[in-house]
Amino acid sequence: MRMIFQDYLESGLWLILRSLFGMPMLLSIAGYVLTALALYTIARRRGLRNPWLAWIPVADCWLLGSLSDQYRYVVKGEHKSKRKILLFFRILITIMWVSLIGLLVNLCFHAVDSVVWGSINDDQIFQILHQAMNLLVVCLPLIGISIAYAVFRYMALYDIYKSLDPANCVLFLVLSILFGVTEPFFLFFSREKDGGMPPRKQPVQEAPSSNSWVDVQEDEL
Repeated sequence: MRMIFQDYLESGLWLILRSLFGMPMLLSIAGYVLTALALYTIARRRGLRNPWLAWIPVADCWLLGSLSDQYRYVVKGEHKSKRKILLFFRILITIMWVSLIGLLVNLCFHAVDSVVWGSINDDQIFQILHQAMNLLVVCLPLIGISIAYAVFRYMALYDIYKSLDPANCVLFLVLSILFGVTEPFFLFFSREKDGGMPPRKQPVQEAPSSNSWVDVQEDEL
């Protein structure tokens, strides 16, 4: 029994290492860069404040929500607060992930210690199982909150796709949901489009600044 449990521990450790260091990490970095550059470009062109937030993890969801809120106000006259909802969920998810990683590191420490020494007793098995239960307690609400966050994020993403390329917005959204790796590319290659936005306001003679759309709650965006 102990040998079987030890074999499972060794297999799990190798799986964790392969997941953390490999192709998924490279794809995540590439997706982060393309998404940040796309959101920064769109926000800067549309006159939103602090477009550099696109490069800051967690804060980038505020900018994504702001683009959605701007589109809803300019096109439909609706006042939405997706930026606030997305930021709240993202902060909550980040806190829970930090807790989860702490529990996982503690679990891995005990597992590695057992594997290195080549033996495991009943007390060590009990401790590992207890820590695994703590992980489960954190994981379950994290899954629910992540689903809620994903729903609001895809709603905001749909608004952005529709403001960029209304003819393909549904296709882009469906593919982004089914194949998340495609989302950064859709945003990046559509970042200079404004197919779903109304014509820009004409500039007045006293203000030589570039044309801009009406901002929704400019003090907050």
